[in-house]
Amino acid sequence: MLDFRKQEIGDISNSTVIAINGDVTINGEKFNNILQTLIEVVRKDFEYYSYAAIANAKEDIANYLKRIFEKLAKEHLTHLTEIFQKPAIQISLHDSIISYISSEDDNIREYIVELMIDRLKVQSGTTEQAVVNEAITLISTLNAKTLSLLALMALRHQVMLPPISIMLESSFIELSPIVNQASNITNIDVDFISQNKCTRTIIGLYPIDTFENHLLKQYDLFFRHEGSMTELDAYTVIHPEIRSQVNDMGSCMFCGTNQEMDYWKFCDVNSKVFYERLKARGQEFLIPLVEELKSRVPLFTTDEVRSYLCKINPNWMYVFKLLNSPSLNHTDLSTLGMYVGSKYISKMTKKPSLPISVLANPIEL
Repeated sequence: MLDFRKQEIGDISNSTVIAINGDVTINGEKFNNILQTLIEVVRKDFEYYSYAAIANAKEDIANYLKRIFEKLAKEHLTHLTEIFQKPAIQISLHDSIISYISSEDDNIREYIVELMIDRLKVQSGTTEQAVVNEAITLISTLNAKTLSLLALMALRHQVMLPPISIMLESSFIELSPIVNQASNITNIDVDFISQNKCTRTIIGLYPIDTFENHLLKQYDLFFRHEGSMTELDAYTVIHPEIRSQVNDMGSCMFCGTNQEMDYWKFCDVNSKVFYERLKARGQEFLIPLVEELKSRVPLFTTDEVRSYLCKINPNWMYVFKLLNSPSLNHTDLSTLGMYVGSKYISKMTKKPSLPISVLANPIEL
């Protein structure tokens, strides 16, 4: 029985169980009487724990609202509290409370707080609102494996853009809690996210490109062999403009890779994003020079990409195996899946999350 109540009936054996006129007796007590006693005990136990559950739920709700208001204050968003008067927000709050008290994982509970903040930010009656509402309802059914699966699939699109390329390795390290789940993800997890409208099937004969090739496109300036500083200095004599400032930090397009400055790498990690910034700054004339420098520092091979990441965390090998598997090489994320996966990446890495509008139109690689 339950720990706060014990019911002793006695030992049951062939000598103590007797059938009289069809009634079974145990130590002289009729079975039907004992059954009614047990039912009453269970009923009282149910009432006791129901009251306890209600008390715990009230405490959870109070803590949840406190976390929301603390976060609004921390992010200087207290003006959003007036939106709680809208019936649509109250419905979303109701759904988020159910998700919050349904989860026993504090990481997911914190995630639900983030989703509710997003719901306060998005404009009512928009597709963005619908996506966040669906995420709020969905989140309590997810776990570390399914969340990590969505995050890993989001990495096929989402480009991490550190202030300087040598900081990208830190970003890959920060993904370790997600990467460490890769070996535990099974087909049932894939089926589950598909059944919950987080994925879409890519129609056609050709599969989605391998994750290694996605990385080579997303980080085409990073996954390159180091260039010789001596050769760069010689090139600078011919084209001194390559040392032009290319960002608001006052940096040029490349940096040294060690204290001796024997080798260099590009400061940016993705040429498409870099070129867009150059165009916005009126520096298109630098693009042909970047292309020339790219030709002097060969791109990594797919094996070298895998080797690089597996040195950071051996579990990256399971990520490659998972994302290149037959169950996922024709499956991509829906907007809902991208939002949930990207939001989880943001939460685990403590990096700002991307707007839904950006997620729906990922960088074209």
